[in-house]
Amino acid sequence: MPRKRSVALAAWGEEGLLLVLRPQDDPEFAGAWGLPAVSLQGEETLEEAALRVAREKLGAEVAEAGPIAFGVEERPGYTLELWVYEGRLLGRPRLPEPKPGKTYYAAFRFGRPEELKAAARQGSLCSRLFLAVKGLCP
Repeated sequence: MPRKRSVALAAWGEEGLLLVLRPQDDPEFAGAWGLPAVSLQGEETLEEAALRVAREKLGAEVAEAGPIAFGVEERPGYTLELWVYEGRLLGRPRLPEPKPGKTYYAAFRFGRPEELKAAARQGSLCSRLFLAVKGLCP
């Protein structure tokens, strides 16, 4: 089974944890508030991918990003290997215009980690991992 390697980013701003709204046509978690993520490209390192999440998906930069969780999950058609990084958001996010072939987010807001519980119940691995690290059950 093919492997997909991804990095999700738990980005903290002055107003709390940055949450992103997945689009309604998302095949896995339509309309869920969760953490932004990207799939690794080529020889990209995990750290490079974590910084790219902020740049590419949020139009922002992140500082002090480091790994806090890792998980593996079998999904229909592939095996997901997912790392969750946590960092400090620099500046206010600006969601970019969507480009074909990638998941872009419909909106963002700042909130609390507990607000990831709905996405975790829908099956979001990054939400489940982040909640577990923070000692919050999904």
